Formats: sequence, C-alpha cells, structure tokens
Amino acid sequence: MRGRVLFQILSLSGGGFLGLYTAIVLAELEEVSGQPLADRFDLIAGTSVGGILGIAVAARVPMSKVVAAFEEHGHEIFSDRPVPQGRFRQKLELRRNALGAKYRPAKLREVIVDLVGEHSKMQDLSQRLIVPAVNLTKGSPQLFKTPHHETILRDGRLALLDVALATSAAPTFFPVHAISGELFADGGLFANSPDQQALHEAEHFLGQDAATVKMVSVGTTTSQFSISNATSPNMGWIDWMSDQRLPKVMIAAQQIIADAVMKHRLGGNYLRIDRQQSAEQERFLALDVANRAAVLDLRALAEASIRENINSPLLKSAMAHNAPQQKFGGTNG
Repeated sequence: MRGRVLFQILSLSGGGFLGLYTAIVLAELEEVSGQPLADRFDLIAGTSVGGILGIAVAARVPMSKVVAAFEEHGHEIFSDRPVPQGRFRQKLELRRNALGAKYRPAKLREVIVDLVGEHSKMQDLSQRLIVPAVNLTKGSPQLFKTPHHETILRDGRLALLDVALATSAAPTFFPVHAISGELFADGGLFANSPDQQALHEAEHFLGQDAATVKMVSVGTTTSQFSISNATSPNMGWIDWMSDQRLPKVMIAAQQIIADAVMKHRLGGNYLRIDRQQSAEQERFLALDVANRAAVLDLRALAEASIRENINSPLLKSAMAHNAPQQKFGGTNG
C-alpha cells in the first residue's frame, strides 16, 4: 500500500453482451459488500455496456436486477443465433448488414428505461460518474459527467437514457444516437477501458493524489487477441470484420495499454478483474451472441473470477470503504 486510500474508483469496460460477465461480477461484489456499490466507490467510470452498468451502479439499481435484465432480454437486444462458423457463413452474415446497423435500439432502450427510468438525469445521481462517447458532430471524444465540478455546466440536465444510448451506439451494431441535434457513437472507439480517463478525472478535477487512489477495473473477457500468420496480410473489410476481428483488436489493444499504465500509476492500488476465454469458448462467444450457452459460459467465467479475487486484501478493503453520497441538485440528490 503506497498510502492511505481516501478515494476509490470503479471502472467498467465495454464489450456488448459480454458485459453480462461484468454484471455478474458486480452482483457478487455487491452481495459481499452488503450495500449498493455506489456506497463503496467515490467515482464510477464506464464505457459502452460498461457505461450502462456504471449508470445503474450510480443510480443504486441492484446489480442482481441488471443481471436478470441481461439474461432475460439479451437475445432481444442482440441475437440468440450462434456465432457463424466458417468463412462462407461469416461473409454472408456481414453482407446481410452491409447497408445498415445490425440491430435496432428499441429493446435496449426499453431495458434501460426499466432499470433507470426515462426521465432521470445525471444530476439525480448520488455518486460521481463519467461515461465516454464520441461526438460525431464535433468530431471529438466526449466524457459525459455528473456535475461534480464547477466547470461541468450542462451534463447534469442530460437524461441517463440518452447517455446510455450514446455510449453504447457501437458502429455497425447500433445506429448513432442523437442528443439535442448532436450525433454520438460508442465510447469504446477511444476509451473502451476508461481507467486512464477515470484517474485523470480524480486527479485534475477532484483534487486527488494518485498515491491515495484505489481502482477496481472490471473487464468483459476480451483482453487478449492474436491473428495467425495463416491469415492473408492483404485483408479487406470483410476479412477484418469476419469473426469480429477489428472490434476485438480495438477492445483488447486498448485494455492492454490501459492495464499497463494503471499498474505503473497505481501499483498495488490497482486491481483488474477479468478472465480469458478458452479457445473453445472463443468459438461460441461474441459481442452480440446472447443465447443460453453464452449466458452459461459468461456466468462460469464470472464465478471463476470471483473465486480468484474474493480473498484479495485489496478487494476486501475496497468493499469496506465508505464513499459519501453526493448531492448535485437533482430531484434525487
């Protein structure tokens, strides 16, 4: 321990339906904690599906309810079709969605509304939150934030629903999301693992010393990738998108560098909870496959991660931390 921990961060990665792994881990941690996770962390950061989960944490939604929503409705948000096997089926799947987004956001919107409401706003939350997205209208990254600093003037009035749909508008999977005339895409395009953005927020906007910050970062079983030399080096868009190669590379590469930087910055005050899929599981798990087999595999991976980390002194102390509730001037604050 580098110093007395005064400030704790929960950081949640993106990964589509693989975020069920994250939700199960959070539900287990919440059970261990005996209190909502918003009472254990002073700042929550989440991207894409991790952004949806982060919003739910900050809104004090029981994580068991979130897990149930994923398991019950995941196949309606995405698909229960198995991962296409073989190049012909993979190319056929890609061509089906060449001219439009693969999924409509109506069911995702319905699930988010059920979890956090249609009109609840960022300023209604009782804990600090940052959620990355890409502002396509301005051509720049954007962090949606609770009004926890005097320079944050507008985000507090944003609906949680809009923030959730913006951060999870993954290109080719969902349409871009519009907020007040501005178009947004998935924050995973630049910060799929928002660890560094969260630490920067704590240091530069909340006045925290990195020596007294602890971070628990939870992944989506997507932290490794490799492409065989047997693959043609002259890959076009079909080859890059087959087997979701491009999003897998983007997600894993970002996670690897974020993990390395956080270990340097925070040392023993950084805990990454994640699990590598086996070679067999990789054949049947995907960002958008939400069938019964995927649910069982992700639950097994999450439970293995909990067993591996539950006795960690760092995690035990994290679950004993008391994070003061925040008041931002909203209806619930």
